[in-house]
Amino acid sequence: MLFSANNGFAQTHDTTTVFQQEFITDRLEDLSQSLDMNVDYSDLLDELTYYRKNPIPINDKYQVDNLEKLRLLNDIQVNNIKRYRERNGDILSQYELMFIDGFNRTVIERILPFITFKKPQGKEKISLKQAFKYGRNQIFMRYAQQLEKSSGYKIPTDSAINYPGTAYLGPPFKIYTRYSFDYKNRIRLGLVMEKDAGEVFIKKSLPDTVINIVGNKVSNIFDFYSAHFYLADIGILKKVVVGDYHLEFGQGLNLWSGLGFGKSAQGIYVKKYGNGIRPNTSVNENRYFRGAAVTIALKSFEITGFYSNNNVDANLIETDTLEQPYITTIQETGLHRTINELLYKNAINIQAFGGHAQYIYKSFEMGVTAYHTMLDHPIVLNDNLYKKFSFSGDEETHYGADFNLILNKVNFFGEFSLTHKKEFAVIAGMNAGFSDRFLFTLAYRNYSRGFHNFYAMPFGATQNGSNEEGIYLGFTAFLTKALSLSGYIDHYRFPWLRYSADFPSYGSDYLLQLNITPSRKVAAYIKYRHKKTQENFKEDYDYTAKVNNINQDNVRFNITWNLSRSIIMKNRFEYIVYKPEYGNKSKGYLVYQDILYRPANFPLDLTFRYALFSTDSWDSRIYAYENDVLYAFSVP
Repeated sequence: MLFSANNGFAQTHDTTTVFQQEFITDRLEDLSQSLDMNVDYSDLLDELTYYRKNPIPINDKYQVDNLEKLRLLNDIQVNNIKRYRERNGDILSQYELMFIDGFNRTVIERILPFITFKKPQGKEKISLKQAFKYGRNQIFMRYAQQLEKSSGYKIPTDSAINYPGTAYLGPPFKIYTRYSFDYKNRIRLGLVMEKDAGEVFIKKSLPDTVINIVGNKVSNIFDFYSAHFYLADIGILKKVVVGDYHLEFGQGLNLWSGLGFGKSAQGIYVKKYGNGIRPNTSVNENRYFRGAAVTIALKSFEITGFYSNNNVDANLIETDTLEQPYITTIQETGLHRTINELLYKNAINIQAFGGHAQYIYKSFEMGVTAYHTMLDHPIVLNDNLYKKFSFSGDEETHYGADFNLILNKVNFFGEFSLTHKKEFAVIAGMNAGFSDRFLFTLAYRNYSRGFHNFYAMPFGATQNGSNEEGIYLGFTAFLTKALSLSGYIDHYRFPWLRYSADFPSYGSDYLLQLNITPSRKVAAYIKYRHKKTQENFKEDYDYTAKVNNINQDNVRFNITWNLSRSIIMKNRFEYIVYKPEYGNKSKGYLVYQDILYRPANFPLDLTFRYALFSTDSWDSRIYAYENDVLYAFSVP
């Protein structure tokens, strides 16, 4: 608490953060629901933290584009800012934003913490003396422990060999340490270390019999280490990084190693805005590059080259013959608590090298990508029919192209990817604002059944970007000064079999949200979502297998309001009904009351939540963001 106070993106006394916090936390809840696993979201929010302290000059036609990368505005809204300035000159205050097409109170309050109306300053030359004098150093340490013991901690370590998949070898606490140096986001140095609950803390505490099995897979103190050194805007060197990093280009089909937001109640925010090279600051242990990357800017061209050599977790199968070991699946949990999990640790080496070239001219951008990936052990598939077209082997090559074009009130975007096995994936879309009170996004995607990419995070109903075709329509309508309506319609199909569906299947997803902002102190919304999917009928059947059509309905009411400058109240009610065509219906509900206390003259936040919830089954589960300390994001 002492380290984190007064540092988070939502931990200030500005009432505008109410709107910003709702926007971000709702998207984290949506992402958690689609991933269905515990991940570190700090990479997604690092830039929000930076620009909260270093606001973007809204009158700088180049820097204002950063509002897109922060996912606070889309291309049409940013383009409307530029066109307004061309006609009327610089924007002098927040009240002037109401006259720009595509803006209302909710949008304005959301971006206010991240913009400034001061006159923009030009890029200054970097001086090492200035950097070391005025650069920001931060050391952050966190200790966490769940009070209730899981069954894995109750098995003695001496008996771990008899329970290699369930007995936890380490103590039940989690340690996280992070050091960072930052000078105006142009010189950065970082080190992240982490030990998860159940992972080994002191290697010597293990019995010799266990050490003989896991060998050098066990580390002392921290199980995971990540470091980077990053420079930006040094002459023709736009970006350079050594260590652990991410690559984000196009729409996530060719190169996108980090996480990415997907569908949300803000239906128009589907397009991805890549940052190119970005240092890794998270503890997602299997989703990053390790090596070096550089981007060179030459007038209208930007050229990026990279090399990565990294070990990741995988199920490695040793053979009794002279054949080499092979991989069945790649693990992404990053947990190394048991003997089995340690044996999966760093089981496979992945090398990747290639690059991306981009041409930029006014409102047009065009990029091409090519890179090669090599594994030191091949992936071998089992006989499951749904895996017939999944990736197998020890190498793959990707070629691709992406584009972005803004024509007045319409933005066209898209990306295409092709593998060396002639498998393809394509996504194309448009953002439009023909009316100043109505914005919409239309996108089409088609990912072939044999398409695979280790470093992809495209938009879709699933996260793997394979065996999917769909069309999406998202919109935002500004009804009045205090009311807006947003949502989406998504229809998709899976041409080939998939896990839990032994037949080509289809699905649909509808969402509608009414946003209510009667004043700067109150933000509320009512959301309804209907989702339909198809799965196998899992019970006994006569003669012919049945297709189980599943309908799911969610209703949520959420309100956040500032009782005073120091007290923020938040209430939520959510109800879910899961209705399979064959089988038992299940229901769930959640209701909670949050109270956030922020003293005006003391850098401390106190958060209280009282919640009542009940769900009949895993199928009727509900996700809810919980306030946490800096760099910790909890969505149980």
